Amino acid sequence: MIPKPKLLRRPLFLGIGLLLTISLQAADPDVTGFRKPANEYRPMPFWHLNGPLNRDTIIRQMTRAKQEAGFGGISILPVSSMSPAYLSEEYFDRYRDMLEFSRKNRMELILYDDVDFPSGWAGGKILKEYPELTRKVLRKDEYVITGPATFVQKLPDAETQRVMTITAMNVNTYEMFDLRDRVQDSILTWEVPLGAWRVMFIGLQPKARPVVDYMDTVAVNKFIELNYDEYGRRFAPYFGNVIQRVFYDDIGFNGMEKTWTAAITDIFEQRTGKNAALYYPALFYDIGPETEATRVAFHTIRSELMAEGYPRLVARWCEQHGVKSIGHPPGNYTMNTTELHGDILKFFRHTQIPLADYIFYYGYGRNGHKQVSSAADLYDRPMVGAEVNGAFKADMDSLMLYRVAMDMFSRGINFLVPHGMWYDNRPEKVYIPPVISPYNPRLAATLPRYSDFVARSCFMLQGGRRVSKIAMLYPITSLQGHHKFDIAVYRPWGEYVPQEADFHRLSDLLSNSLRRDFTFIHPESLVDGRVTHQDGQLRLLNEVNHQEYDLLILPGGKVLSAETLLQIKDYYDQGGKILATTMLPEKSAEYGRDSLVQALVNELFGPAKHRDEGTVHRSAGGGMTLFVPEPTDATLREALEKLDVQADLYTLDPTPRNSGGGVFNYIHKQKNGKEIYFFSNSTDDTFTTPVELSGKMKLQEWNPYTGAIRDLPSTSYVQREGRDYTRFELQMPAVRATFIIGTPTE
Repeated sequence: MIPKPKLLRRPLFLGIGLLLTISLQAADPDVTGFRKPANEYRPMPFWHLNGPLNRDTIIRQMTRAKQEAGFGGISILPVSSMSPAYLSEEYFDRYRDMLEFSRKNRMELILYDDVDFPSGWAGGKILKEYPELTRKVLRKDEYVITGPATFVQKLPDAETQRVMTITAMNVNTYEMFDLRDRVQDSILTWEVPLGAWRVMFIGLQPKARPVVDYMDTVAVNKFIELNYDEYGRRFAPYFGNVIQRVFYDDIGFNGMEKTWTAAITDIFEQRTGKNAALYYPALFYDIGPETEATRVAFHTIRSELMAEGYPRLVARWCEQHGVKSIGHPPGNYTMNTTELHGDILKFFRHTQIPLADYIFYYGYGRNGHKQVSSAADLYDRPMVGAEVNGAFKADMDSLMLYRVAMDMFSRGINFLVPHGMWYDNRPEKVYIPPVISPYNPRLAATLPRYSDFVARSCFMLQGGRRVSKIAMLYPITSLQGHHKFDIAVYRPWGEYVPQEADFHRLSDLLSNSLRRDFTFIHPESLVDGRVTHQDGQLRLLNEVNHQEYDLLILPGGKVLSAETLLQIKDYYDQGGKILATTMLPEKSAEYGRDSLVQALVNELFGPAKHRDEGTVHRSAGGGMTLFVPEPTDATLREALEKLDVQADLYTLDPTPRNSGGGVFNYIHKQKNGKEIYFFSNSTDDTFTTPVELSGKMKLQEWNPYTGAIRDLPSTSYVQREGRDYTRFELQMPAVRATFIIGTPTE
């Protein structure tokens, strides 16, 4: 909220100043690029090749995509109903037709790296030629026995399960036995002690799905040879010009949440010094005090193998061929990425253009989309893509194109792949609506203007640095420590989380209510030096997109690394500010360090009996902590005031009456000496609100729909607690966005 500020002065704008402004605009490359953005910033929709390909139809549809829709390129997506067959010579002939048309018409062609989705099966070649390299899942065959007794059991058939461990666990005491040495001639014989026991044969189910084992580098390299190299050999002259990006899709565990690979066992034993056979049961059951640390260990290894497998090797191939990888895992917007692909912030550490996925319906996953843009921030990636509008209603109206785009831009996305065009546009052949092409009469008229809007917005938002004053610790260890397999109900995907997991609610409150932008940071980044602290600030040490945070938020979570917490304690001791919500950590992500975690929490937040009283705890070095057990709009607002965390901008909070599911958002970037603010109102309401931007600036409004630029004449300067702010009235029509550009006056 904006209290009454102290008015300083009001600038005057004279006619000669207007002439000077026009002259300066003409020399500014940002103005030129904004008014007439290049093709590379325009939407590049999926084009589902779902029928018999012929050159004439290819040329006709690509011509319409450029001339009637204003698209800057096309993302080719072969599907199984296409003919000729994927990777056949006839298929590559038609692909060359697409490349040649793109080259002649200055369009880009994004190479989709397989047929259908997910990526990774090379049109069936992996399963046919190298079945041993396909994706595998963890399988448990279990028997419950009451001892004393003699237990005799034949091992599972190798075709259904390649046994890694045989473990007996006491149901009540969690006592464990490794039974592998009791096997002779594939028969287990065990004299069962007194008590109730679970005997578990745990291993890998081979050939579980016809896609490559994403975590096995040998397997992924073979897939690249079968698939990527076929394009590389034929189309090398097009790489780096017509083809600038290669798209991968849904790389993860979707539909098979127990996806596993053989290397995990050895890595676990090397890292922990423990016998994996005595710890695998933790993936299914509580095994006592070491349950959470064990799950964190296994799931961390799995997430790292995923990141270092398919995404890294594809990115390396792309770098060698002068292009960039762009793609996403399934459920990149969900709370529990452990189930769907591992760890979203680690997954993207090699991908050159991280990609979000906005699918199903408006608002779905919105609170999680900053997970993807935060990953891009973490690794200093100037571009963040989004696959948008897939599986929305077939009769989606034109305003929905803008609502979705606005929400994504405000969350750090700056390149769009609409979903999508279809080669065969007959309704019965379009199995993923809507059709976003000139063939859809509901959308055709708006597409050129939409493409201009997207292009201008992406031109302004790509590159530079994002201003974010708040870091939120991504609670991955708490999610991993809670996650176990064989839960009866996992739907909706990615929502099996502990009750205290509140980080998506915090994302909603910060973005949509308090207008406080933030960045998810990985707990390991506080340990490995990617995020450091100095003078009471946390600092993301990037060359371009560096960020300085005035506050660290610890969202609710039971499990946290003791090493991370030691760094947080040091930050606090040296003047750092910390806001924790819902639940404080009590278990360590490492073995044997629970007591250290509990001691550090006591030092940070004081005795448990006083934490819920809303009292700020202070360190000798000026640090401040506050625990908010029930985060709401009001309690978070009050907490930020108590911790004296100043905002990057202040605005009144518009209360939509007919929101249409939309929100009022902003994003602030700094680029080429400009302060770039993108404001979006995806609601059905029109409103005017005062806004105060940090610093003394001359302001202009840049219209992303028309390219028009105008000075804002009614600005004034105010002060808040010794800091200068520039104040103006922001007019926001329904479903509308605008850029406010500031240049310092002093």
